[in-house]
Amino acid sequence: MSVRGGGIAVEAAERFITVEDFARLAKLSRRTIDRYRHDRPTGFPREYDLSRGRVPRPRFKLADVLAWMETRALW
Repeated sequence: MSVRGGGIAVEAAERFITVEDFARLAKLSRRTIDRYRHDRPTGFPREYDLSRGRVPRPRFKLADVLAWMETRALW
C-alpha cells in the first residue's frame, strides 16, 4: 500500500497513526489499546512519541499495526 503525496510515494511502513486510529482500525476500544500500551504484550506494535513539547503524541506505524492485527486469532 502506498500513498502519493506531493509526487513522493509514502509506503505504509512510514505512515504513522494515532491511538484513536489504531482503536478504530482494530475495532477495539481506546481503553483496551491503552491497556495494551501499558502491559506491552508480546508482538504489540512499538509506540513512537512525536511530541514537540510537553504534551505526548503517541503514534504507531501503520504497517506494524496491520502486521499485529494479522497475528490476532479472532477478528
